[in-house]
Amino acid sequence: MRAIIVDDEELARCRLTILLEEIQEITLCGSFATALDALKYIDENPVDVIFLDITMPEMDGMEFANLLIDKKSSASVVFVTGYGEYAVEAFELEAVDYLLKPIKRDRLVKTIDRLARKNYREVQQLYIKCFGGFWVLVQDEGGQAISWRSPKVEELFAYLVCKVSVSRDEIADTLWEGFPLDKAMKNLNSTVYYVRKALQQFGMEECLITTRKQISLDTKRIYCDLYEFQQMQNLAWKTEKEMERLKELYRGELFQGKTYEWSFPKAHTLEKNMISNLLKAGELREDQKRTEDAERLYLHALELDPYHEGASDKLLDFYNRTGRKKKEKQLRKEIGLLLSDEVPHPLLFLKKHY
Repeated sequence: MRAIIVDDEELARCRLTILLEEIQEITLCGSFATALDALKYIDENPVDVIFLDITMPEMDGMEFANLLIDKKSSASVVFVTGYGEYAVEAFELEAVDYLLKPIKRDRLVKTIDRLARKNYREVQQLYIKCFGGFWVLVQDEGGQAISWRSPKVEELFAYLVCKVSVSRDEIADTLWEGFPLDKAMKNLNSTVYYVRKALQQFGMEECLITTRKQISLDTKRIYCDLYEFQQMQNLAWKTEKEMERLKELYRGELFQGKTYEWSFPKAHTLEKNMISNLLKAGELREDQKRTEDAERLYLHALELDPYHEGASDKLLDFYNRTGRKKKEKQLRKEIGLLLSDEVPHPLLFLKKHY
């Protein structure tokens, strides 16, 4: 960790410098007598932790820490002072620790351990996959899966992933429909407890934000395929790279295999948007005279929903315009059989050609 010292007392700076240089996890990058000099350095150089005196002339440590918050600095602050009365205010400014002078080595080591744990938690990330099922992993696609105490605990987390921020009343009405309000709220509170406990095993409990009326997820430490899809879904068809990414993301229906009735309308909308992108991308490939690519996109759309009238019409029209009469005839026949319930879903045609 890259560290700097900010203290107007030279002896205090020298003593802390000696202590920090003995700690392997710390790289001391600078020692400053004034807050202004330290701020200038931070503006131009990366810093992970600041050992900050509170009582200094011109600008004290509290003002300095507030400035860091305003600047949205990622540097952690450890207050160093000869006075204990600032502790409450210091922690309100999100300080990692509060050291009293003279600093002892064993106490400093505890601070470094606390910084290391904080940094580890900050690099941890939840990796959530909602298409084709529902998985919550820690760190990345190959990470450890979170185990939920019960299906209802998992469902609550899935609901929060979809909503990001939602009222307790709405959750109770949706997940415990028909329950008396007091019973529903009691169930909600205990289920929230088990969600937090599951996240806590991996130091991710801060992702869950609860207030008296609202429950939210802090998405800064979450990657979710659903969020990426929603950001791309309106214009992905315009570029080949984004269209390929959209296809990678959409591995199946939203929460496929789960019986979350509240998710069915959203799942239908997302599938519609995916099919719309495939059809528009197919039209674009046709304009570019890339007929094989266009056919693959139309087939993909029909595979997602063999009953989608727009997708079947688009593919039939494509075969007609490109002179592929045999494929057109075969597809018309199978669509007719499908609509008469004489063949199982999906179309045999898709198995052969897609």
